[in-house]
Amino acid sequence: MERVMEQSEDRSALIEELEAQRAEVARLSAEHGALTERERLAGEIHDTLAQGFTSIIMLLQAADAQPDPARHLALAVQTARENLAEARALMAALSPAPLDGSTLDEALVRLADRLGEEAGIAVTFTVHGESRPLPPSAEVVLIRAAQEALANVREHAAAGRVDVSAAYGPRTVTLEVRDDGHGFDPSVAADGYGLRGMRSRVEQAGGSMRVRSSREGGTVLTVEVAE
Repeated sequence: MERVMEQSEDRSALIEELEAQRAEVARLSAEHGALTERERLAGEIHDTLAQGFTSIIMLLQAADAQPDPARHLALAVQTARENLAEARALMAALSPAPLDGSTLDEALVRLADRLGEEAGIAVTFTVHGESRPLPPSAEVVLIRAAQEALANVREHAAAGRVDVSAAYGPRTVTLEVRDDGHGFDPSVAADGYGLRGMRSRVEQAGGSMRVRSSREGGTVLTVEVAE
């Protein structure tokens, strides 16, 4: 009888220990999930709202220096409206505003045209291969990468020309953003949240990202994702 009671007590202790371990695993999983979500939201805010506000400030500063500020003010108002749409999409966990009701190519064309209007530089968009709808996750990665790359060109490169392209392969799609502005040394450049967040987003989607840049040769950013 005593042996049976001892075995019962041992089982009870083991069950309590297992329950405690399961609770600890659940707690750690919840913390990891919360951290992942915070990182995702930080990336979304940087890629959308922060860039939009930066663009608005630059447009208003440019308008202040122009004898006829109407064009820059109109672009600032349009950017503010798009920022509001991005905020609403973010709150509702919807797709990025540029993709709302548009194909990836159409969204990339609008981003390229917008940079050309804001910065007054030549921006082209080219499609290689036969374009096709992609999984939403792949389209989000590519559009966010394009937004970040073009924002960096606008803010840092002082470029005279930018070429954006989307190459559709049999099982992959490759985005390339190439500029002829002031490049940097990727091996020593401070990897701010923009590039770091972009790389993290791409790798989480199973894709790859490369940055080639030099002081005199401009910058080429390449992002490849699989379908």
